[in-house]
Amino acid sequence: MTPRTILIIRIVLGLVAVLFSFRIYRIIMEPIEFQNIRDKRYTAVIEQLEQLREAQLAFKNEYGMYATEIPTLIDFIKNAEVTIVERKDSSFMQYNKVYQTDMLKDTIIYRVIGSASALTKLRNQREDLFPEDFNPDLLATIKYSQDSTFKMGTAEVEKNGVKVPVFEIRASNKAIFGDVLDQYSNYIKRLKTNELIVGSLTEPTLSGNWK
Repeated sequence: MTPRTILIIRIVLGLVAVLFSFRIYRIIMEPIEFQNIRDKRYTAVIEQLEQLREAQLAFKNEYGMYATEIPTLIDFIKNAEVTIVERKDSSFMQYNKVYQTDMLKDTIIYRVIGSASALTKLRNQREDLFPEDFNPDLLATIKYSQDSTFKMGTAEVEKNGVKVPVFEIRASNKAIFGDVLDQYSNYIKRLKTNELIVGSLTEPTLSGNWK
């Protein structure tokens, strides 16, 4: 075997060793990298979903129903004036026919004391979700997506014989991880859910499926 052949073999083996080492490195690092991406993106989108949930609750409190579209909610946050209600626990004496005597009865008194912008009210209730630099327009698209929007629906469900309005807002993994689908497809497929959801169209709940 000539020195030239030996040199070529050594170079080839060196390249194979480098490629093999890089492959091992990627096998170790890829799941760690994706976990960091997942945590960062899920945290951001969950915050958006919680902001939309609080806006829906404020919207229903003002108008008696949930908004059916995201743009309606954004416009509500930006432009609406909402009533400020004071709640006060009280009690009074009422005649009880069963016991045939006056008895103390608890009640709650609601009194309108003024108005404020919807954003001010939301900020007073959840300053952690609506800080001073909060921009309602950013709720129009799912963070880290390629201009994907949330899917939102409203309905009524029956609970103990009473019809209850409900809403549901969804953000799919396809939208959240759209720019890295090819790179981390195996890890994305193994996530426990295909989308982040807050609320439900079949149950009167305000919870998110990430809890």
